[in-house]
Amino acid sequence: MSLTKNEILNFSEFCKNNDYFIPIDQLKIFFEYKKLKNLKNFEKELLYLYFLIPKSRQEQVHLKTLINRYFKYSIEINDSTSYSVLDEYSDKGNDLHEIISELNEENYDKFEILVKGIIENFGDIDFSRPVSNEYWLNQIKKSMKYQETMMLFGNYDFDEISSVTNLINKNKFNNLLDMKVLEILSEERNKAKDSYQPSELEPKTQLSELDFLYTDPNERRILLEQTYKLGNKLAIKFKRHIKQASKGKLHFRKTIRKSMQTGGIFQKIIMRPKLLRKPNLIIVCDISGSMALYSLFGITLLFGMVSRFNSIKAFVFIDGLTDVTKTLKQLKKNEIDSVLHNWNSYVKGDGHSDYEASFQELIDENKKLNSRTKSLIVIGDGRNNYRNISEELINNLNNQFEKIYWMNPEKKKYWNTGDSQIKKFDVISETTSEVRNYNQLRNFVNNIDFKKTLK
Repeated sequence: MSLTKNEILNFSEFCKNNDYFIPIDQLKIFFEYKKLKNLKNFEKELLYLYFLIPKSRQEQVHLKTLINRYFKYSIEINDSTSYSVLDEYSDKGNDLHEIISELNEENYDKFEILVKGIIENFGDIDFSRPVSNEYWLNQIKKSMKYQETMMLFGNYDFDEISSVTNLINKNKFNNLLDMKVLEILSEERNKAKDSYQPSELEPKTQLSELDFLYTDPNERRILLEQTYKLGNKLAIKFKRHIKQASKGKLHFRKTIRKSMQTGGIFQKIIMRPKLLRKPNLIIVCDISGSMALYSLFGITLLFGMVSRFNSIKAFVFIDGLTDVTKTLKQLKKNEIDSVLHNWNSYVKGDGHSDYEASFQELIDENKKLNSRTKSLIVIGDGRNNYRNISEELINNLNNQFEKIYWMNPEKKKYWNTGDSQIKKFDVISETTSEVRNYNQLRNFVNNIDFKKTLK
């Protein structure tokens, strides 16, 4: 008995519905490996699936449970952290045999030297960028030095049993390697945090100027409460301008008729209604990995807005768009971060940023509204994972929205570097502002002028 491609894809959908997302590229690797090894045994295929897909111990346990539920098959594996030292490792003349032998003896000196070498070879890491340690880990994993390290487990002439043993070793080593990289990144980030905070400022002033990325839990709680209030303020500001814009030109006949009741004195001016349908305001927030902690402040701003008025729509996106308006309306203030806890449910493809696909869906959603949306607010860094953003999309966005206001939590000096394509959106934006602390966020809200968009 062998697993078919459809069975694996159906299992992948089952996993997604149970809060475990399997990226398409990982499934592709599994299918290629299945073909390469000519796997036609049900148990062995599940075993390889179990070792190839998870990236952490926690994910492995979760996947093991899902395999048992879906396929009614229990994977029995020795979960010991020790490595099997295969004779083939000593044949290649590399350090792998010595490294894993020392790891079995809980001697991590050579391993730590290896990890530090990988990070140093990667180059300087600027922790003032609005990205998480996991983001830097993913960048390091793409480096040649990291790839060469993992290739130590390849190109051996193994028999079938040793091949599985090597795969187990490789996955354990990969997890340990990633954990050590994250540990070093965390230490370096803490050093950067100490040197970044402006000690010469007063505590209250310092908090309003403190980068959201460097806030501790207590500071974050205070700033999130203020961000929620700014969301309320922005919503009220939009609603006030809608009310003003709903008044058109003087209705002369009704005004004269009304004045006759007061002896010809114009005590009340009657205006013609201008807007037959009230326009909507749309606000969208990038919650991809590169947005790190800023997504939480973005979601809080969304919550503060949609909790006030129905004419405000809220969306989040990674590689596709999701309407979270109703979700936010049902939440309490202390439950806002639950949106980000369900990150996998907002993944539409491979889990990497895709502004092209997300904004095309936004345009399609906007066309479904009863009235044309006048204003769009975007919270995002414009980093598109080196995917293309077409001129057609930019033109369509420009045609759909009269005014676009953009908040970018990344330092300006990093805009349009690497995979950042913020310059393409800057052309059609009314304002593109760096917003990475409370002062900048407050200034952004205060400077928005909806009057220009509701004429």
